Amino acid sequence: MNKFALISILLLLSSLLEAKTIKYEFPIDKKTINFTGNPVEALAINNQIPGPTIEATVGDVLEVTFHNKMDTETSIHWHGVLLPNDQDGVPYLTTPPIQPHSSFTYRYPITHSGTYWYHSHTGLQEQQGIYGALVFHPEKEKIKADKDNVIVLSDWIDAPPETVLANIKKDGDYYALKKQSVQSWAGVLKNGQMAINKRLHSAWTRMGPMDSSDIGYDLFLANGQKESFLKAASGEKIRLRLVNAGASSYFNVEFSGGPMTIVAADGVDVEPLVVKRLQIATAETYDVIVQIPESKSYELRSTSIDGTGYSSVFIGQGDKVFAPNIPKPNLFLMSPMMMDGMKSMQSMSGMSKKMHGNHKMSFQNNDQSSYHYTNYDRLRAVKETNFSEDLPKRQVILNLTGNMERYIWSFNNKTLIEADSILIKKGEVVQFVLQNKTMMHHPIHLHGHFFRVLNGQGKRSPLKHTVNVPPMSKVIIEFKANEEKDWFFHCHNLYHMKNGMARVVSYEKTTQFTPAVLSKIAHDTWYHSLDITGLSNMTMGRTRTSNTRNALEIEYDYNYNKEYDVDVTYARNLTRFLDIYAGGNFERADKDEKPISKTIAGIHYVLPLLIDSDLRFNSKGKLLRLTLKSDVQLTERTKFEWSFNTNKEYRLSLNYELNKKVLLTTTYDSDFKWGAGLRIKL
Repeated sequence: MNKFALISILLLLSSLLEAKTIKYEFPIDKKTINFTGNPVEALAINNQIPGPTIEATVGDVLEVTFHNKMDTETSIHWHGVLLPNDQDGVPYLTTPPIQPHSSFTYRYPITHSGTYWYHSHTGLQEQQGIYGALVFHPEKEKIKADKDNVIVLSDWIDAPPETVLANIKKDGDYYALKKQSVQSWAGVLKNGQMAINKRLHSAWTRMGPMDSSDIGYDLFLANGQKESFLKAASGEKIRLRLVNAGASSYFNVEFSGGPMTIVAADGVDVEPLVVKRLQIATAETYDVIVQIPESKSYELRSTSIDGTGYSSVFIGQGDKVFAPNIPKPNLFLMSPMMMDGMKSMQSMSGMSKKMHGNHKMSFQNNDQSSYHYTNYDRLRAVKETNFSEDLPKRQVILNLTGNMERYIWSFNNKTLIEADSILIKKGEVVQFVLQNKTMMHHPIHLHGHFFRVLNGQGKRSPLKHTVNVPPMSKVIIEFKANEEKDWFFHCHNLYHMKNGMARVVSYEKTTQFTPAVLSKIAHDTWYHSLDITGLSNMTMGRTRTSNTRNALEIEYDYNYNKEYDVDVTYARNLTRFLDIYAGGNFERADKDEKPISKTIAGIHYVLPLLIDSDLRFNSKGKLLRLTLKSDVQLTERTKFEWSFNTNKEYRLSLNYELNKKVLLTTTYDSDFKWGAGLRIKL
């Protein structure tokens, strides 16, 4: 060890001995809550949702003990915080989980200020309530405000998150009806030629109807409430620390008292930027300054990106002044690049110049109606963030890929369990090129590092730890590899991460990432579905058990003359559009004939216009059969389905959806003729 390293270690030990230790202690347990009029089980830290705000100052040592009162393990990840690897809180990868009925103490020095948050990284517990805010104060505050308040935004659904995930695995559009976002042809025609052209183009390129979110939430919360209040006097400047702790929601935030001034993003100070509306991606944080114009109560409204609901925080005192309603995005007219439904942010240069340096602001006589912050183009660091040109460089291309029909999300078409880690070397500059090939927003988060978002600001590119990658777009980030061991990298949409959009960034020589660790953090869960139709002339159905790439399926037709046709198959998914399969067919075409069994094999392939093709090889009879089938969503609840094969068999069905489990149906089958009845989907 050279003398410089020894001096550094001694200085670090000296500072730790002199540091003030800030201690917190909280239980984690189940809690019955009633947000919607329906009592359900949630999870809570210190018996509250969100958990308590944890505060410390740069130079302190933070020590937080959690007592797990539950029968299942849990964990706490410190989102956006630079800290020792073994304190990061990803169970089995960096930190042991908090075992049932046991305690765990996290301890690390506070080396940087800002607004951050903490949450469980175990299963889907974050959706159920295990999250809270972190505020790390600088030794000397540069941003002046009369008051400082934390607002934690989140989403809530009464159904257990495991049920939610199972629902969208069975049907990627499961919640469209609940959200009133079903994209029927009735809606397409109502919106005219542009919508027709868009739908036909999407279908031709094998893209299904888009949506701006996956889950149909019951409501949205701010600090655990649909509506809440903060006291403030006329003229006061309020610093709002906005934390998006939603499991999968983006929010458009607007203040009825005037524009907001962004002063920090993801905990890092930025040049003041004045905006009327702020879009905050899942897992991001923003600090904004607002000023109270008069003795009234002004609404800070956070509207979900899909327009299905909002939360309200009224700031001030007196009569309420409401923020404007944000209409639901018109999905029939929206292209992938317009998924946020807003214009790109334009710089309010005059006001920004006034604020730069002294953070003073004026809200009068300015029309900010069109100034919406929906991307990072104008976000600018307060100082240079670029790296030395002498450092070695590594570029990693990461396509954000997915299959909405199977609800699989991935990088470069591989889920976490299918891919090796991303190997990097300490001391190099690593650049990730994030190319979104899907129709969804993805909030991408890197543990243990800040990265530069290359947004056109050159040496002043902002530092962040979470970045939104909009549909069908590209974002480039880069960071200095100055850590060691292994760090999680993933989409922070909880359901996208759970279904494969994740990697481990591993440092060569110090990595501890092994197949055994991978098996603990990536689970290829099997999901089950059942679809049975009982008609006046026959019954038919399908049961399916599948994971990421494999599926076991039984499909049958049976009429009341004891005639049947049953397929039992195993399928392997190769690409988004291609499956191969093999199995057996068991048929009795006439009640007076003996049953016939044969071996079958074939391929499923999605053609343009979203037509499913099935080319089957049989061991007996006609050796080759081609089947084409598709469906057409006629109205919000009515769907037409058709199929035809080269044996001149065909089927036409019309379904009316009473709810997601029960449908009315009528069918004409070339063999079994007309029938009507009920269809059950489980």
